[in-house]
Amino acid sequence: MKNRVRDAPAGKKVALVTGGGRRIGAEISAALGRAGYDVVLSYLASRREAEGKAAEIGGKAMRLDLARPASFARLAARLAARYGRLDLLVHNAAVFPRTPPETVTAAEWDAVFAVNLRGPALLTRELLPLMRRAPEGAGICFLGDAMAGELWPSYLPYCLSKIAVEAYARGLSGTLPPGIRVGLVRPGLVLPPPGFPKDRWERLRRRKGAGLRTVREIVCTVLQFAASKVSIYR
Repeated sequence: MKNRVRDAPAGKKVALVTGGGRRIGAEISAALGRAGYDVVLSYLASRREAEGKAAEIGGKAMRLDLARPASFARLAARLAARYGRLDLLVHNAAVFPRTPPETVTAAEWDAVFAVNLRGPALLTRELLPLMRRAPEGAGICFLGDAMAGELWPSYLPYCLSKIAVEAYARGLSGTLPPGIRVGLVRPGLVLPPPGFPKDRWERLRRRKGAGLRTVREIVCTVLQFAASKVSIYR
């Protein structure tokens, strides 16, 4: 039957990693796969990378546009039909456009907050019924940004959206049903945004030391949260 619910294999947990086919998301997806999860990697424009990573780790790539909340119910239905549960939701996807204050438009402001804040909040709401079905409880892990408080002038919408998502994660933890916990992982200057000058990036890394400093540290912290029964904020 087309809409039949297929339970995940006995004892096998299910994770959804937004933006799970590229950069840090791909490393998180691979690590969760090695840890025994059925991993779903969401993508928007990077279909080839997501499908390649999914094939590599035995996972599944699914398209998701965080700026279009109307699509979230369809994703939830696909997850329910294929797995019947969700044990871990990793909010990794984000946009990081250069938006100088003198030229940034209302549409650019809205686009950043739609993906970085509103999208994760509404996707979490949509997936809560599946997380309630996780036999051992479920986790929601947000990736913040330890450097957002620097309020980089040419990236103010991004910085403010990340400050807001960290506040949202902390506030959300007090509203969830028993058995669902929240994690906040705060990378520092780990990977430069596309097109960012390499020499400037290295200078920034030497001067700014806040947050988790390597991809390995980020991945290990996500895995630690996934294996725990409590909320963490790092």
